Amino acid sequence: MRVGQGGSGPGPHTPDGSAVELYEVTPVHGEDELIDGAIAPGSSVLELGCGTGRITRALTALGHHVVAVDESPDMIARVRVPSVETICSTIGELRLERRFDLVLMMSYLINVADDAERLRLLRTCAHRVRPGGSVILQQQTPGMLRGPVVMTSDRGTMVISDLEELPGGRQAATLTHTVGGRSWSQQILTQNLTEDQLATQLAEAGLRRTRYLTPDQVWVVAQPA
Repeated sequence: MRVGQGGSGPGPHTPDGSAVELYEVTPVHGEDELIDGAIAPGSSVLELGCGTGRITRALTALGHHVVAVDESPDMIARVRVPSVETICSTIGELRLERRFDLVLMMSYLINVADDAERLRLLRTCAHRVRPGGSVILQQQTPGMLRGPVVMTSDRGTMVISDLEELPGGRQAATLTHTVGGRSWSQQILTQNLTEDQLATQLAEAGLRRTRYLTPDQVWVVAQPA
């Protein structure tokens, strides 16, 4: 497990503590339609951190051509879409010569609490997007992570506990998901970014922010500078 991160519960876990079997039963919540509306029909998409293919399958069904990347062989093994090329690799070490209409990096990966690692992620995005193409990032914004909180839905509960506010805009917390009588806990360590901080790191990677897809600024669109 990575420093400050870990996970417990049924089935395998990734290095950041994400539970593979939890991802496998997590539904799409409209992310596919949001992304689809921001890109041209039939776009080529490089999905970084694809997990078990929750969004991969949805974007493929909408007519896009997806290459899915994840560092976890347990995650990649569950994508199971014949038309999708899957690559097991960390994002920072991805070696791929092609460029894409869209590079997609979700799941708040941009909020990794390590500036050097974040820059590696963004440089991979910049190197793999074609001229005129787009990078879409999903970020955790300041104030989004609050606790203690219990959230319930028709599919289960999520509890945010042990929240710690750390220097430099970092936060640590425990997320506990219960679905169908099974529970998974994950310890997370995240870095909230101001608009200026994000803009600076995008520029270091050779990108510039062009717009937000949502008013809450969770979905960021960037393009090659």
